[in-house]
Amino acid sequence: MSPTWRLHVLGSPSLIRMDGTLVPCDRRVAGLLAYLAVEGPTARHQIAQLFWPDVPASQAGNNLVHALRRLEKQSGAVLIVRQPQLRLAGNISVDLKDLLDGTLSALTGSTGQLEGLELDDAPDFMEWLMAIQERVSIVREQGIRHAIDDAVTRGDVTGALMLARRLLDLDPLSEHGYRALMRLHALDGDRATALKAYRRYKALLDRELGVAPHPDLVQFARDIDAGRLPRAPEHPRIPMAVLRPPHLVGREEAWQMMEDAWVAGKTIYLSGAPGAGKTRLAQDFARSKGAVLYLQGRPGEQDVPFSGAARNARARLAAAPHVRLPAWVKRELARILPEFRQGEAPLPLLDEEERLTFFQAHLEMIRLTSPGFTATITDDIQYYDPATMDLGVFFLSQSATLGGQGNVPHHLIVFRRDEFPPESQRTMERHVSSGSAVRIDVEPLSQPAITQLLATLAIPEALQISGIITHSTGGNVQFVLEAVKHMYETGNFSTEGQTQPMPDTIGTILHQRLQRLSPAAVQVVRAAAVLRTDISIERVAELLNTPLFATAAAWEELELAQVLTGERFSHDLIQENILNTTPAPVRQILHRAAARVLTDHGAAPAVIAGHWRAAGAALQAAAWLHRAAHAAEATLRFQEAADLYRAAAHALTDAGEASQAHAALELAARADIAHAQLPAR
Repeated sequence: MSPTWRLHVLGSPSLIRMDGTLVPCDRRVAGLLAYLAVEGPTARHQIAQLFWPDVPASQAGNNLVHALRRLEKQSGAVLIVRQPQLRLAGNISVDLKDLLDGTLSALTGSTGQLEGLELDDAPDFMEWLMAIQERVSIVREQGIRHAIDDAVTRGDVTGALMLARRLLDLDPLSEHGYRALMRLHALDGDRATALKAYRRYKALLDRELGVAPHPDLVQFARDIDAGRLPRAPEHPRIPMAVLRPPHLVGREEAWQMMEDAWVAGKTIYLSGAPGAGKTRLAQDFARSKGAVLYLQGRPGEQDVPFSGAARNARARLAAAPHVRLPAWVKRELARILPEFRQGEAPLPLLDEEERLTFFQAHLEMIRLTSPGFTATITDDIQYYDPATMDLGVFFLSQSATLGGQGNVPHHLIVFRRDEFPPESQRTMERHVSSGSAVRIDVEPLSQPAITQLLATLAIPEALQISGIITHSTGGNVQFVLEAVKHMYETGNFSTEGQTQPMPDTIGTILHQRLQRLSPAAVQVVRAAAVLRTDISIERVAELLNTPLFATAAAWEELELAQVLTGERFSHDLIQENILNTTPAPVRQILHRAAARVLTDHGAAPAVIAGHWRAAGAALQAAAWLHRAAHAAEATLRFQEAADLYRAAAHALTDAGEASQAHAALELAARADIAHAQLPAR
């Protein structure tokens, strides 16, 4: 349905019919429309409490009903659908949502932010509004910075200067804004004005904050003063659409199969090769149905018991902040969530009955946090540890007990084909055979679909080049996008250089991309690849022993090159390739540093052991493998404990410690016996 109404909240709120008619809309209703646009379908009682918190629940509900009726009467249209939850109708678009989604230019509108939505009597809404204002500021700042670089690439220094001033209108203390002014005036050959901008910023910092500019900016000013002028970028920016293409193509058959499974109430398993586009398909499909809870496995967590369960529990609780867990649930979750602990750490699980109580606590947490979500996506479950997988099997076996009143969202489970653990594979097959689930394989894109994809990414002569791209990539979506990035970076949109199968050349393409990065950015991305699940700017800076500001600058460079997105790699394939192509001596040094840093941060013993093993430090690895085995035994994960003891024995053998290796094998045998004595589940 094409929108026939438009709500503007970036600036003064206004509700406009597409024929230009302006309809009265008070700030509370405008805030309600904006909230639903950003947050999606929401329970009526939550909306009533959010916007009328100081009155009884019944009166707040009546106020909401009157507000909705008034909106319908004034507009003559249904703009908010009331059942089963409140959600925006398909006939209205909201500029705030479009800006946050990237479909509205960050340069659109004034630099003012949501000025007309403040509600002094709704503090929770005001907290939400402040958070959204921060997101808007970030999106606008990033958009303006991208536009500045694009203008410089085109040689439009004057236009870039106007954008830099707009960035300072958005944030008068923006170091990025003043750095851009200095750089642009220097590019224009006007060193005096560039240095004048620096002195103005220095005085402003002193007057407003009582601090001096960062040493890097001071050095930049000295370089300009000495005539060491910055150069314009040599390569065009990769469009953001390449990171997430605007349209899903070639998935009509899979989508229909998902529709059929959805109507039948079945769990949907999506499998496919790495880079096949499974996640995008799952997200687009689920979001077409309503509010989605997205849970994701992370590389490197397979050896840490309940690491996936802990991540998912935190994600659920963050997505449902209104939920208040019973004391017994908090007490059980404290076994894997230290933030719930009061005093000493919980005692180990002693028997199967205690283990069942622990599992039931997770089930209760899931039950309490599920209402309000239409679907749950569990992505990359091939990375889940066996303990979390067991918990998932328990949930699937018990979900019927949660289901009254439709409180359990539809479940989509996404995994890499051929990387699913055998036991998990058997569980899925039983689930499918029972008729309560369906497995859908996400196949490579056809040539017509690739032609369509290339056209949406503004590739010249998409029809002519699609055949060779299809051949070289095998229809793998991620390989296609890597080829497109390479075209933008090199400026070569012909078929030359695209004749080899992409699996053979993707390493070369990524290597060429790294060569175009600064040495600092290469160091940062290698460190991030080594850290795997523990990536953050602060942790990478600590690992490399570099200043945080310098690390952040390199991080920004990697984001612009679409290697990183936030504190994650843009795709697991890129992370894997960078890790595999990092020289072995460099990898060992980074793994040693990672082991020490993560020890200081209290990381899981199995993770630290993995870094010591990769660093070639067998004795240190064995010590941490023993700790990991003890942790597994504490949660009755005896099979994992046995495997960890055997890994420790192997490491000790490599270190020449035969007697200690023998002792570790005895512990493994004891754990095997304990596992065999557990009752069947």
